[in-house]
Amino acid sequence: MVSNSMMFRAASVLTAVGIVLVVANWYTKPEAGLAWAAPLAMFAVMIAALRLSRRALRGATEAATPRRSRDWITTAVVFAALMMGIPLALTLARSYGVVDDVDFGRRSTGVLSGAFLVMLGNVMPKMLPPLSSMRCDGARQQAFQRLAGWTWVLCGLGSAIGWLALPVDSAEIATTVLIVAAMVVTIVQVLRLRRPRHPAPGLS
Repeated sequence: MVSNSMMFRAASVLTAVGIVLVVANWYTKPEAGLAWAAPLAMFAVMIAALRLSRRALRGATEAATPRRSRDWITTAVVFAALMMGIPLALTLARSYGVVDDVDFGRRSTGVLSGAFLVMLGNVMPKMLPPLSSMRCDGARQQAFQRLAGWTWVLCGLGSAIGWLALPVDSAEIATTVLIVAAMVVTIVQVLRLRRPRHPAPGLS
């Protein structure tokens, strides 16, 4: 409970800091007002998602599903706020001549995106429907859950390592290839899972 509360506070603080960074960049470069309006709207959506998820949890029972959903939303907001906040902070720093490394923001955002995919793969089996709600047998469903989770964990790890080790343009290509491959693997497994399994010949 304490860690969940800390994650919620972290998400709230990061979104607030992100809004401050957007306003500061807007003040520095007012001619790009439309460009700053988009991240400002995104941070507003994040705050609304946090508030609504917490309100929904208060009105629900103490079941595991709504609590996991709230935790997932909170974690997603933390990663999204970091992925948006770091480039905003670097843009503001470049405006004042503090830093001049253009690629650092792209690399840090890419590494965070990879970490987010690792987290997604880790929680994906827990967010899938329970075995009792599936029409296939439990063994196939559990195998799919494990494969989907490991697929996205490895995709995220490969993406993060690529952003750390490769040139920026190569890292972007590698990340795109990994994500597409992970999506293909997941879709193929979903189709196989939904396909009826015929009994072996000679079995009633």
